[in-house]
Amino acid sequence: MCLNKPKNSNVQIKSTYIRVGENTNNSKYEFLKLFYTKWNQITKPSPRVIIDTHAGTGLVNLVFKNYLFKKKSNKLVYGSTLLAILKTLKISNNLKFIFVEPDNNNFLLLKKCINIVKKKGLPVFEKLEQNFVYKSLQTNRKRIKKQEKESIFPESFNTHLPSGYKRNWEKTKADILIFDKKIGSIIDKIIKDYLLFTDEKTNLKPKSLFFVDPCGAVAWNDVIKKICTLSSKHEGTDMILNWSWGTINRNLKLRSGKSILSKIYGIPLENINKEFEDIYEMEDFFKKYKDQLKQYFKFVVEVGVPKDRRLRPKLSGYKKYFLLLCTNNSSALSLAGYQVEKIKTKLRGKFLDMN
Repeated sequence: MCLNKPKNSNVQIKSTYIRVGENTNNSKYEFLKLFYTKWNQITKPSPRVIIDTHAGTGLVNLVFKNYLFKKKSNKLVYGSTLLAILKTLKISNNLKFIFVEPDNNNFLLLKKCINIVKKKGLPVFEKLEQNFVYKSLQTNRKRIKKQEKESIFPESFNTHLPSGYKRNWEKTKADILIFDKKIGSIIDKIIKDYLLFTDEKTNLKPKSLFFVDPCGAVAWNDVIKKICTLSSKHEGTDMILNWSWGTINRNLKLRSGKSILSKIYGIPLENINKEFEDIYEMEDFFKKYKDQLKQYFKFVVEVGVPKDRRLRPKLSGYKKYFLLLCTNNSSALSLAGYQVEKIKTKLRGKFLDMN
């Protein structure tokens, strides 16, 4: 897959990007775009750290329905990492991004995207300045009114430049760190080196936001419990977690079922039968996981997901994963509720149909 080069630009990337569906974009990415901006605003001037534990390829290949031609189309758009940079672009002082991606092919693509961001920045479309001449009704003299500055922040490197705008590139002031390792092998270092300190300029401790979005299962003991423990000891630790029912459901009837449950819930393998003896439905699996999170976080709420979580055939439009916001901050909780309502409005009643 090739990223088309914009006019008057030397940006060109070639390879295969992670594919995401239109429903994923409408639920997960729409929530992130709104939440990153507001979270960044309410946590400044403290040092802020956004950690994406499964960063992916930077750009993603968005597959969507083309209703005009009645077929599926695709385009390259920003994934979670580039969206985080874009949505904090205007307030990026004292901000740090940590992107972790263990897959070598994905990491190489991520690195190329981040290199572009560091060297050139992100494209911003600014409206060409136009002055309007008019006559004053009082003096009958000519006056000049300057047009207010207007900018568009596209969500892809190769977005078409609209008429009447010029393309600029804006750099973030944030530090960007990328690691080609599994999050379980580096999370202790991240916490120690970047989260447990007091900023000399502001005399404030950092606020952190973890985005945990694995393709499959993420280990409770190696990753989630460490974030949870940090939250109970270090004020200002929030987490957005993608809980995958699909991963559990696929493995329940296989020999690997008990091992997957042990990994996701952090329960010893020999205790799995006892712990899940009367658990059969998705709601019960989900509740058990949320109850574990609630031992560390005051608030564990679903965000950007439908309320109807009933199981449906594979080809139906019902979700296989759920976003959870975990926080001890009531302001972040209110913020999430506000964003969910905003997404509902933006999608014009299609909120319950998101997959």
